[in-house]
Amino acid sequence: MELRHLRYFVSVAAMGSVSKAALRVHISQPALSRQIQDLEDELGVRLFDRIGRRIQLTAAGHDLLARSRDVLAQAESLVQRARALTSGVAGVLHVGATPQTMQSVLADFLPAFQRACPGVDVQLSEHGGVRLYELVEQGDLHLAVSGILPTRRLESRPLFPIHLLGVTAQRTRGKRRTTIDVAELANEPLLLLSKEFGTRHLFDAACRLLHLQPHIVLESREPHSLIALAEAGQGTAIVPSTVRFVSKRAHAVTLVRDGTPLGVWGGPSWDPRRTLPPHATHFVEELTRFASRMSRRARVHATPPPLPALHST
Repeated sequence: MELRHLRYFVSVAAMGSVSKAALRVHISQPALSRQIQDLEDELGVRLFDRIGRRIQLTAAGHDLLARSRDVLAQAESLVQRARALTSGVAGVLHVGATPQTMQSVLADFLPAFQRACPGVDVQLSEHGGVRLYELVEQGDLHLAVSGILPTRRLESRPLFPIHLLGVTAQRTRGKRRTTIDVAELANEPLLLLSKEFGTRHLFDAACRLLHLQPHIVLESREPHSLIALAEAGQGTAIVPSTVRFVSKRAHAVTLVRDGTPLGVWGGPSWDPRRTLPPHATHFVEELTRFASRMSRRARVHATPPPLPALHST
């Protein structure tokens, strides 16, 4: 068995198609089919059920997929460790962030980092925090910069607080009010981020604890769409405080439960099974210094609550 067999197996499972996986790994479809057959013969188990033109993982395939990813992660860790021993400040760095973190943190941070490390090619991906964590675990990203989610797999460095905000049209809520309790939203039309975002899970958890069934008007991956609809009087948008917006038609207040602001810490997360390349470690250190300066300028001192209730029932 060779590592390429496992890479082919993981690619076919991820794409759900031999033909699509063949394009991804740059070999012909017949050759890829033979490689999968060779792996099945060597392991003595069927990895996929072929149903017409479709393929599905068998029960054994599901079990061995996770183990195959672990083996590939260890192999990648060995390669990265060897590269780390040579040091240097050049290479490709794959960083993912939520749209709002991209706007409010990375857009300001990246120019200075690139001036300091011109040899590092930072390649960006934009997703919700839940999806970012999946991509880090799969090895597609070195770092995810977002609200930190509870996980046993990844390590994180909390750098900046993120609070949940309720945004409404200026005329619908008094200017002097600075907070709103989740319980007050029981009968409000709500404009929410999709469940790809960790802050959405936090809001859902708060609703479950209050036995509140939210009246959802729209779920979106784009926080600015939610804010635009809130400005138009179509409901209350629930967005993280990292969203960058300036509007005289919208009024933002901090979301609380029993007087406690709802929030998480934001920062970079990575997979400790893989050795981070030197430029990734440098990226984290520079981002740490940048976040410290950003917090001092914003005079941020409040610590948001931890997130154990994310998976509460």
